[in-house]
Amino acid sequence: MSFTVTDGVAWLVIGLLSLILVGRFLLVRETVIDYLVNRLLLWSLLTLLLYRWSKAGPFAGVVEQFAIGCVVLSTTYLLVFARLEGANEDMSRVRRRERRYCAIALALTAAILFAGWSADAEGLPLDIGIGWQGFVLVFSTGVPITVNTVLFVMRGIRELRTGSREAVEKLVALALFAMNLFVWANQLLSASQIVFGRPDLGPYLPRVEWIFTVCITANGVLLALPLAAALGEVAGLDDAGRSRRRLHVLWRDLTEAVPEIVMSPGSDSGSHGRLLRMTVEIRDAILHLGPYLPPTDGGGDGLRKGSGELDRFAHRLALATAARKAGVQPGNLRGANLLGLPAQNFDADLRQLRELSRAWGRMRSSGMPTDEGARPTLSPPPRTGPAGLK
Repeated sequence: MSFTVTDGVAWLVIGLLSLILVGRFLLVRETVIDYLVNRLLLWSLLTLLLYRWSKAGPFAGVVEQFAIGCVVLSTTYLLVFARLEGANEDMSRVRRRERRYCAIALALTAAILFAGWSADAEGLPLDIGIGWQGFVLVFSTGVPITVNTVLFVMRGIRELRTGSREAVEKLVALALFAMNLFVWANQLLSASQIVFGRPDLGPYLPRVEWIFTVCITANGVLLALPLAAALGEVAGLDDAGRSRRRLHVLWRDLTEAVPEIVMSPGSDSGSHGRLLRMTVEIRDAILHLGPYLPPTDGGGDGLRKGSGELDRFAHRLALATAARKAGVQPGNLRGANLLGLPAQNFDADLRQLRELSRAWGRMRSSGMPTDEGARPTLSPPPRTGPAGLK
């Protein structure tokens, strides 16, 4: 079996990994885990580039040995993941641990380079089973890679057993476990090659490049999932973004009438945070517009249910916005005490406001008068409560 990675495949993987890394640096960098994932990808990209450089030139052997040291350095971040004390662990502690483990990986890389220099001086290839240099190579690569991957998988299994996880998280964990099984199987085959002389898998260093390329490609696809979610959030294609678009016209019209209730956006509020702020601002605007609502004959301004009443309430609310913008003095003191605000929970509140937004759209498209001079006193239809939302 050939373990050669062709240039076409290698550059395709490098291009894919570069796009994912740039996207994650721009959009997915808030948490400690994001920081570690991005560092792992950065070292992995450097490793792949070193492997391309090692195919030609006077220092090809040294570059290839340094590349395999970078493989060890990349897997070191799996150990950093395994030792995390929580997703919110202090970044300074994580970085100290990262520097400590990376120093060990760099020391092992130095050992690989020394073994390669010694083998070259003796006219020997650097490979497993050849002289003490082969033992150094196996110790400096096989041992840390096995330890790092085993501890990472053990931490993942422990996390899955300590609480409910979404189906997507379980699928990702299963994929990561399968990749590590692939790595361990190759480690066992290498050990069998050293001890029994079979199977004959050929030189060790090209095989490590092949295994690493397969694993980092699969990892890149998995790590592109949160990037795709972040891109969807930026484009407003997530659930919160779609809800914001549906509420936008209602929010815009109400906040134009009551601009003082608009809050300054937080720098890291995210899509769901922006949706929450929008719902709060709509509710605050409705409360501020309560005294401007045309009074009804039903004896109150409670928020009730029903599409017909929603349409009536939307029209009254439009008249209230026109009155406030025109500087008319509020004349409905009872409207300042609207009932039913806020809803019992965010989901119910959001459903309520989306229904009102649809009614608002119907009111705008119907051409109903919304100027203060046309403002009537709206009486509820028979067998209905006061116009409004529940």
